[in-house]
Amino acid sequence: MAIRAIRRVFCSHEDSFSFRTYSDFDFNEYNKCSKCGKTLRYIKGFDEDMRG
Repeated sequence: MAIRAIRRVFCSHEDSFSFRTYSDFDFNEYNKCSKCGKTLRYIKGFDEDMRG
């Protein structure tokens, strides 16, 4: 656990990936570092395209 915390502090967060989770018409988008797993950005919103 302590090693993970130290890795996050000294990580440069150069590589990242994004993914979304959906519930009905709302979504949560996460942008995470591929090396240490830290959440760099979190967006919550409403997806108009899913209504049809």
